[in-house]
Amino acid sequence: MIKKLLLSSLVVVSSYANSCWTPVEISDMAQDSWDETVFSVKDSVTCEPIANAEVTVGPFKKRTDAYGQVTIANPPEDMDRNGVPIHFQKRGYITANEKVMVFAGSYWSNLFLMSKSLPIDSARFVLSWDKKPQDLDLHLKTDNYHISYRKTRSIANRVKLDRDARKGYGPETITVDKLNKNDRYRVIVHRYSNSGTLNSKVKVRVYLNNELDNMITLRDTSARCVQVATIEDNSIEYAIKELSESECK
Repeated sequence: MIKKLLLSSLVVVSSYANSCWTPVEISDMAQDSWDETVFSVKDSVTCEPIANAEVTVGPFKKRTDAYGQVTIANPPEDMDRNGVPIHFQKRGYITANEKVMVFAGSYWSNLFLMSKSLPIDSARFVLSWDKKPQDLDLHLKTDNYHISYRKTRSIANRVKLDRDARKGYGPETITVDKLNKNDRYRVIVHRYSNSGTLNSKVKVRVYLNNELDNMITLRDTSARCVQVATIEDNSIEYAIKELSESECK
């Protein structure tokens, strides 16, 4: 369990859509040689490829091309299985430091999302996953509203569901204009699909104070509704908690 102090509030951008990556893109990227991995970097709201982003993976530092892609040599098989540091940087975007897992001498994931810079009193939540489960939903609940694709999608000048993905990978993105310190906010992931399970490829990136505050990695569970963070009294608490499915309705 992690608890952190926040600056006062939380932002908004645009548009419902589907997955950032088409099956053709995924297939094309997977056809590279065993010695290299193609990483794809896209905007977490617009899904536009992010060109000329600096990507550092272990000892390798390169820039993405016009398609938001960069090719990195695969690591040695004895590379640390706890994850290789990966760093993303681009003017106008929030710098991100994450880890990419390594298995059998290859990177376990190669699809990444970045958030545009936000005002210091803003925040954004971004849910991403793998091909399955096909449909995950991101929810934000308070005593006053419930934001999700199937509930309220936006409240003018307060909060908005920027993206909804229904065919795998994501992202689902929610941005909030202003965090009311008197409210209690709950960030929830719902496995809307009957098939598949929530697992360690399900990630929730939390952007606060114009930085990537945390990337939450879910654990394997058969539960369909899981709370991952709570914001109250200007502080955020990270704790994964299984909920009844009614909490996601």
